[in-house]
Amino acid sequence: MSSKNTSVHPNVHPGAPKIKPEGAHSEIPHPPPEDHHEKPTSKPFPNTGWRGPIPSQEGGSNEADFMSKPPYEWKSEGDLFKPKYYSQCWCGNVAFEFHGDPLDAKHCHCRQCQHLHGAPFQWAVIFPKTSVRMVKNKDNSLHFFSTQRRQGVHDVPCKVSCDQCRSPLFDEGRNTVLAYPSSFKFPDRKVPLDFQPTAHIFYSERVMEVPDGVPKWSGHKGQSELLPELTTQEGTMPKYKGTPEVGQVNSPHSGRTMPEERENKNKE
Repeated sequence: MSSKNTSVHPNVHPGAPKIKPEGAHSEIPHPPPEDHHEKPTSKPFPNTGWRGPIPSQEGGSNEADFMSKPPYEWKSEGDLFKPKYYSQCWCGNVAFEFHGDPLDAKHCHCRQCQHLHGAPFQWAVIFPKTSVRMVKNKDNSLHFFSTQRRQGVHDVPCKVSCDQCRSPLFDEGRNTVLAYPSSFKFPDRKVPLDFQPTAHIFYSERVMEVPDGVPKWSGHKGQSELLPELTTQEGTMPKYKGTPEVGQVNSPHSGRTMPEERENKNKE
């Protein structure tokens, strides 16, 4: 494996003090103020038996024979790849196995994720490319889509799905895979702790507010503003939000939060 860019920076702060933001519903484990811009600790990629450079690390569509390299059909030298998780599309034509645990997990509220997933937000986990391997591609059902080119081609970064049932499986990046846990087969349908998100990102673009106590970032995690998780903003779900008196707050990204009649009433 190439030594270039072989780690990611999930920026998790499990030991950070719990700070209750003014008016928020729950205590949220925020990074302490003094290290908001501190360089986070990186997680090294595990040795899974891939000896070449990370495929498509420079991006684009020029990687030769990419289907025989991670994260697709490839051979692990020394049998170091130890499958721990398994995912497949809805119809079962395409399946992948994963070595070890994800590096991080998140919910993304950006408008592109909403549109492409047909959902209020995305749930995803990050794996190194060399920790992912395709084990089934019946009827050549694997499908690629480039959001940059807006074409069904393998052009990294790109989205990977099944061409038969159209189930999204993961996003292939330059160094990592952003996998969708909804396609994983967990024992007893219990979500492992490492698959549970450490952050909501692009919460400023949300259409649904989620009072789950997980930090809410206006943009990328650790590189943007922390936002209140529940507000009186109109035009976002849930439909019934209560009133500010019960602890909801107005977000700097909320815009107008209540009708003028209610605003005037609250001033009396």
